[in-house]
Amino acid sequence: MVDFDPGQPELSALLLGIIYGATFCTLTCSPIIASYIIGSDRGTRRGMWLSVIFNGGRVVTYGLLGLAVGLAGGAFLVEGVYALWGAIFFGVALALIGIWIAIRRRPGTLGCACAKDASWVERVWHRIEPREGDGGEMSAAGMGLLIGLVPCPPLIALLVFSAAVGSAATGMVLGLLFGIGTIISPIIIIAAAAGWFSDRIAKEAPTMRFGMRRVAGVMLVLLGIWTAWNALSAVGVIS
Repeated sequence: MVDFDPGQPELSALLLGIIYGATFCTLTCSPIIASYIIGSDRGTRRGMWLSVIFNGGRVVTYGLLGLAVGLAGGAFLVEGVYALWGAIFFGVALALIGIWIAIRRRPGTLGCACAKDASWVERVWHRIEPREGDGGEMSAAGMGLLIGLVPCPPLIALLVFSAAVGSAATGMVLGLLFGIGTIISPIIIIAAAAGWFSDRIAKEAPTMRFGMRRVAGVMLVLLGIWTAWNALSAVGVIS
C-alpha cells in the first residue's frame, strides 16, 4: 500500500486517492449511492450523473478540510471532533433521506415539475427531493459533502501534514487532489448499473417498483443508523 510521502505531497495525495477510491471508497460509498439511485431515480445516464454530483460533493469537502486545517493547524484535528460530528450529521441525513424514499408512494414524474411561475422555494425543493428525471441533485450533493467529513487513514495523514505545514493553499490543493483521485473508481460504473437496474424494473415489472423503492430506502436508513452508531460508540457515548 502506498504511504503518504511528505517529499512529494501532491503526487502522494493523488495516488492515495486513486488507490483508496478503487478499494475503500468503493466499498463504503457504493451501497449508499446505489441505494439512493434505485430508490429515487432510474436510467444509466441519471445514475452516472448522480454519482458525479455525489463524488463532487466529497471532493469539495476534502478541499475545504485541507483549507481549514491549513488555516487552523493541529487545533482543528484535536480529538477528532469534526469527524465525530461529521459522521453523526451524515448518518442522520442519510436516514432521513431513506425514510422519505421509503414512505413516499409516488416517485416524482420524469421531467421538471416546476412551473415557470414557481417560487424559489418550490424550485429549490424540486432539486432537493429525490425524484425521477431531473431532481434530487442537491440531496446527492449533500450526501457527498457530509460523507467527506467521515475520515479515512490517508485523508487523516494528508490533513496532519497540512497542519504541520500551516499553509491553507497547500492543504486545499492536497485535499482536492485526494478527492479527484477517489473519483477514478468503479463507483460510477456501479451507479450506472443501479440506474439501469431501476429502469428495467420500472419497465418490465412496474408492480415491483414501489417495493424496490422501499427496500432501497430502508437500506439507506440502516446505513445512516450504522454510521451514527459507530461514531457515538467510538467516543464511548454508546457502549
